[in-house]
Amino acid sequence: MKLITNYITVLLCSIFLISCGSKASTLPNGKQIDPRLAGVWAGSEADKQMEGMTKEWVMTRNTDGTFVLDFTFTQDGNTNKNVETGTWWIQDDKFYEAHSESGMTDIYTYDVLDNNHIKFKAVHNSMDMNTESYEFIDTRKSAGK
Repeated sequence: MKLITNYITVLLCSIFLISCGSKASTLPNGKQIDPRLAGVWAGSEADKQMEGMTKEWVMTRNTDGTFVLDFTFTQDGNTNKNVETGTWWIQDDKFYEAHSESGMTDIYTYDVLDNNHIKFKAVHNSMDMNTESYEFIDTRKSAGK
C-alpha cells in the first residue's frame, strides 16, 4: 500500500511540475517564444540607466515574436517619448529583444513571478547603465494577441 501511495505522490508531483513549466511555442522562423510573456506590460525605473532620469514604458509583446516599446524619459524636468520596434524570442532560458532601429539585441534572464509580473535581469544591454546589475519588473496591463 505504501508503494502505491508513493507512486501516486510522484505521479502527481510530476504532473504539477510539467504543468508549471514554460510552454514555449515555435515560430515559423524557428525561434521560440514563451506565451506567458506575450501581452501588454508596463514598467518603470529611476536612476538605473542614468542618474536623475526616470523611465516608464509600455511593452507590447505579440505572439508572432514582434514587439512595440513605448518609452517616456524624464530628466531635469524635460520629458521625451520614444517608440521602438523589433522582435523577441527565448533561447536557453533567456529573453532576447532585438531592436529594429538600432540593430542591437538586449539579453535578459527572466522569472515569471505570477500571471501578472515578470522579473528581468540584464545579461547584455546595448545601452550603458548607471548600475552593474540592471533589473526590473514588468506588470501585465492586458493579454497578448
